[in-house]
Amino acid sequence: MADASSGQSQVTAIDTEAQKKLQKAIYFYRTGDLTAWNYTILALSFLGLFLGLFLLSKNILNNRKRKMIAMYKMNMADKEESDGKHAVLVLEKENLEEGGSLKKEGQPGDITVQWKDGQVTSLYTDAPEADV
Repeated sequence: MADASSGQSQVTAIDTEAQKKLQKAIYFYRTGDLTAWNYTILALSFLGLFLGLFLLSKNILNNRKRKMIAMYKMNMADKEESDGKHAVLVLEKENLEEGGSLKKEGQPGDITVQWKDGQVTSLYTDAPEADV
């Protein structure tokens, strides 16, 4: 009888071990209620959508900023190039430096420009309107 009881305990131990493995397999490969999984995937998809929209907006703003900086640098380069050309308006009659195509005496309405390099030129080299 001792053999029968020990054999029976081995069978129940094997059955319980098989039952545990079967329960793990059923839990692992379950096909029942998947609402939790569906809600998790839905939440992750919305999170991915918002992350994508955020990155898109940051990219748009950075591109605008980069274009503005490039335009600012281009304008600064243009200003540096034009720094050699400052105009001076001569309102009084004064003797201009020798050389150049200007007359010694200024006439009303004549606009002369003195460049940074020292040259003095007339803004309009054409004849005045009174002569035309």
